[in-house]
Amino acid sequence: MSIFKYKAFKSGDKVSKLIVFLHGYNSCIEDVEPFAESLAKDVEGALVVVPEADMQSERNPAKKQWYALVDVDPDRKRRKPETPTAEIVEIYNKTGFRISQAAKKINTFITSLQHELKVKNKDTFVMGFSQGAMLSMYVGLTRKYELGGVFPFAGIICGKDMLEKELSSRPEIYLFHGTSDLSVQYKTLDFTKDWLEKHNIDWEAIEYDGIEHRLIDDEMKDAASIINRRYI
Repeated sequence: MSIFKYKAFKSGDKVSKLIVFLHGYNSCIEDVEPFAESLAKDVEGALVVVPEADMQSERNPAKKQWYALVDVDPDRKRRKPETPTAEIVEIYNKTGFRISQAAKKINTFITSLQHELKVKNKDTFVMGFSQGAMLSMYVGLTRKYELGGVFPFAGIICGKDMLEKELSSRPEIYLFHGTSDLSVQYKTLDFTKDWLEKHNIDWEAIEYDGIEHRLIDDEMKDAASIINRRYI
């Protein structure tokens, strides 16, 4: 039995690729379902699995979260334009133990799916939005064996001190971010790029002019294109 409730989407009968898509903070499966369906249609042989976090959101009991944030940032300073990037980074750094524990559970979940589907790590991709984006990076970078790629949409390296201790894999990271994002602020993207560079992790950034903190169809098309080109 799966440790998470989830929905899965595919467009064909044969599964040769696994994509695990993590929803954001104060969210749920249904919020990202249309984007998962789009990916499944555009990536041949893909099963797109969307697990739902097992923790009730501290902001809305009808939604979910991967780990708590309110106590580390009660004034939501991370979302204020005047907050310096370094201070935002330290706010997210305080969640290191929490994101580490969440990543361990997601990696266990991924491994169980791989065994069931007979899909290898090189054909497995993890992606996520917002808090799910942060978790996707932590999952990929702490997994024992290298994944095919990690696709964070509007994320930041989270729990950096803990992550440096647990870093064990270096998959390619594809950073997607809207230039008008003030929730996970766009200005923090440079920190994430620098951190990855410092730790010898290959990355590519795809930026979307004027897009705020939300998923868009173009991101799914671009992510699908990146995955597909690996199989040409």
